[in-house]
Amino acid sequence: MTSHILPLLRALGDALLPCHCLLCDIRLPSDLLCQDCQLALPYLPSPNCKSCALPLNTQSHYCGHCLHNPPRFSHSLIPFRYDFPLDSMIHRFKYRRQLTHGKALADQLAEYLAHTYDQQRELSLPELIVPVPLHWTRRWKRGFNQAEMLGRDLAQVMNIPLVTRLCRRTQRTPSQQGLSRAQRQQNLRNAFSLSRHARTALEGKCVALLDDVVTTTSTVRALSTQLIEAGAVEVHVWALARTPEQRT
Repeated sequence: MTSHILPLLRALGDALLPCHCLLCDIRLPSDLLCQDCQLALPYLPSPNCKSCALPLNTQSHYCGHCLHNPPRFSHSLIPFRYDFPLDSMIHRFKYRRQLTHGKALADQLAEYLAHTYDQQRELSLPELIVPVPLHWTRRWKRGFNQAEMLGRDLAQVMNIPLVTRLCRRTQRTPSQQGLSRAQRQQNLRNAFSLSRHARTALEGKCVALLDDVVTTTSTVRALSTQLIEAGAVEVHVWALARTPEQRT
């Protein structure tokens, strides 16, 4: 009986509370973004750095920063440029607590990741998802960690465990926004620590390190170094968006 009632209830809910595209407001049966708005999102152009996904003006495989200072992470899987309207969606999710925007973004990222790992069979599928942590005071003020929220949706869709207590931010660093790479690196010095159980969880694992936006890679460099030193064999950076230029 229940198996027959649930679909009817869902159909009734869709009829009474129809969805609308978050960007153009067109009525949709269930999705949060219409197909036209999905296609209009600012996808990251090629070529880009094989390591950090920075868009490049040459046919080189790596950006200058990764050539001279190779990161401990091996790949960055990032579908979008941090540009309109994606930047507006991230802002609404992150600072205005519009969680439907976060769900729509997670859906887009999950689709991109599934396609990428399917097409690039040489890439190992991560065995753990580790969200970049917030300091407890910032999390308390915001009400949630946006990377962790994205991770919950990704973990469910991709059937990969999300580990939220593996690492923590031990220092409340000033906002990274607007800082140069050197300032960000100084800002993050000794900012993170891993739990005492980290080595057991990480030993021999390929790990996805998840953030919302990657700018100078300072945060993911610092954390990937700790994950590798604690026993992870490989770290992939997952993020929604990459800024088009690194701040020097």
